[in-house]
Amino acid sequence: MIQSFIPHHPTLLFFQYTIINTKRKGGDFMRDSGGKPSEQSASTELRQGIQGWQVAFIGLGGVIGSCYFLGLGALIRDMGPAVLLAFLLVGVIVYGMMIAYAELLVNLPRTGSFVSYTCEFLGETASVGIGWSFWFNWVCYVPSEALAAAMVLNTFFPGHTGAYAIGALAMLTVINLSAVDVFARVESTLAIIKVCAVILFSVIAFGIWIGLWGAEGFLGSSVNFGAGSFVQNLFPNGAGVVLTNMVVVLVTFQGTEIVGLAASETQNPDVAVPAACKSVTYRIACLYLVPILLILGIFPSENATLDGSVFAQVLSYYGLNFWAGLFSAAVLIAAFSCANTGFYGTVRCLYGLSVEGLAPKIFSKLDKNGSPRPAVLFTLAAMWLVLMLGLFAGGGVLYESLLSVSGFTGTLAWIGIIASQMMFRRRLRRNGYIPEKCLQAAVSEKKRWVPMFALVAQIVCLIMLAFGEGQQLVFLIALLAVAIPVCVSLCLKKTGVVPSVPHNSEPNFETKFPKKQHERIC
Repeated sequence: MIQSFIPHHPTLLFFQYTIINTKRKGGDFMRDSGGKPSEQSASTELRQGIQGWQVAFIGLGGVIGSCYFLGLGALIRDMGPAVLLAFLLVGVIVYGMMIAYAELLVNLPRTGSFVSYTCEFLGETASVGIGWSFWFNWVCYVPSEALAAAMVLNTFFPGHTGAYAIGALAMLTVINLSAVDVFARVESTLAIIKVCAVILFSVIAFGIWIGLWGAEGFLGSSVNFGAGSFVQNLFPNGAGVVLTNMVVVLVTFQGTEIVGLAASETQNPDVAVPAACKSVTYRIACLYLVPILLILGIFPSENATLDGSVFAQVLSYYGLNFWAGLFSAAVLIAAFSCANTGFYGTVRCLYGLSVEGLAPKIFSKLDKNGSPRPAVLFTLAAMWLVLMLGLFAGGGVLYESLLSVSGFTGTLAWIGIIASQMMFRRRLRRNGYIPEKCLQAAVSEKKRWVPMFALVAQIVCLIMLAFGEGQQLVFLIALLAVAIPVCVSLCLKKTGVVPSVPHNSEPNFETKFPKKQHERIC
């Protein structure tokens, strides 16, 4: 079962890019003519309970998912040393998506996040497909992480996997039914632990590499480059394997888009925008690329397996069994942390769909704690159903099939964000504005190629998924995960169950950037 877990939670550090402040700005556009808060304002104002220091740690810890510990071994085994190139490429893709997202969040704040942007700039049909497939993605993934935590616990206290899984999802239920500041405290604490674990592994692995400790007394030369040419060593299983598995690497970084879903609940986030933009690349390099580079330097890639954490496998290989056991336990924390944040992001996505009129209006109603309780309960019901089905099926084929789809559906959200930013700029020029002069946190002229490259590269990766061995069915299921919500939404609109127009009262693009009649200036 462990081999079916595909990493989902890369960075939430991009929380720092968001500048929605509903307490300050909400009163400007969510009041009726008499100056009183409108009904819409009262029912859709999310609580700002995430503090700045928590944002920073959640961002760092969000890079490290349970499947970074579990699934990295499969990627190393299949790709060999080329896995480092794959992660570098996806790092560029992530950076391109993030700077495009920052431009949208800063200049056109939205409580509905990327769902709102895709709705306004790409149309309702695209937004329904992207938003609901994103929701489906996490509804399938969060229960699998609960089961991952259960399987880790089962190695220490055997015989109760089902009970552990139910207990893990029950804890997630309690946390996410509470106020957002409870989520922030729990997740930031787990993030600190995960970051410390990765730093600790890097120190130990570096010590092995220079011969300070470890049974083999290894010193200084990569074990993955022996006989044969450099290209043969770099691509031991061929370059085609790298291309067909790129979607899996993309999944490793997914979760960044959740930052927009939490935009309305971050305190004073506008202060951190410039610093976050500059630091994201270094954070990804330190927390992803450095450990991978060290693993490739001291551990034969063909020895990597799916039976557990590759970090633990490396340490066991050099006789450091105590530390290996410690990193096996770290998987438990990472699994729970990813499920916790994924639960949060899933609910906020459903809330955003409702705000945009792409889901029943009840899902945008909030309780006294500022939490979208109906969206939480509906998502909870779906996740419990998936968990029960997974336990009934033995945790095997069902989960493997559902989680393989997540690479496709998750990547669609990134594509939607970048495409929305490009349409945003096109409409700016059409209305007589020069983006470089009018926008805050704008993508500079020198970096404009990065989002375009990220968009094209992701589309190519999705197409390559269809050519992977045994992936044709996965590709078909992924397409259905997009097409079915679109068809259902169209039918519901015709019957009047879902409103035909959004009930979002935020100012749209044309209101904030009205068409200019004369010169092209701000």
